[in-house]
Amino acid sequence: MSRIVRIRALAWTASRRTLAAALALGLLSACGASDEDALRQWMAATRSARAKPPEPVPDARPYVPREYAAASAPEPFAQAKIGELNKTLADSPEAGRRREPLEDYPLENFKMLGMMKKQGETFGIVRVDNKIHHVKVGQYLGQSYGRVVRITDQEIVLRELVREGVSEWKEKMTSLKLDAAA
Repeated sequence: MSRIVRIRALAWTASRRTLAAALALGLLSACGASDEDALRQWMAATRSARAKPPEPVPDARPYVPREYAAASAPEPFAQAKIGELNKTLADSPEAGRRREPLEDYPLENFKMLGMMKKQGETFGIVRVDNKIHHVKVGQYLGQSYGRVVRITDQEIVLRELVREGVSEWKEKMTSLKLDAAA
């Protein structure tokens, strides 16, 4: 008897699933058709609608020249003034000297890693652009005409020439301290 009850229960469950699937299929097909019809109606309405014409471009206002208010002031773009400025900017304090490769980097990019002596000559070990370089007294570093004056185990001392104003150069002492983290 229990076997018959089980078969009836399975048949009842199967018929309920079939009924639910048929109902869902019917609802989905009904929704799809109405959405498609609404879309077609909107497209037809959009195609038939007329866009309003753009507003006309406003008339251009006439140009009214004004007088140069700073007539008594020196002319900012006078050829003589520009030529003089270019000449002083082009002048270098050490014009005849050939530039060295380490002068392409700003001094802030250099890190002193240490010092060594080789055949009686002292070298400073620096890192710039992830490369290690040996520098000695008299060599140039940085973009401000920095010349190495002294090398100790704690620092590399440089004499830099810095432009002061338009045409004057000022000597300035700078040093690279030993980088303890390196």
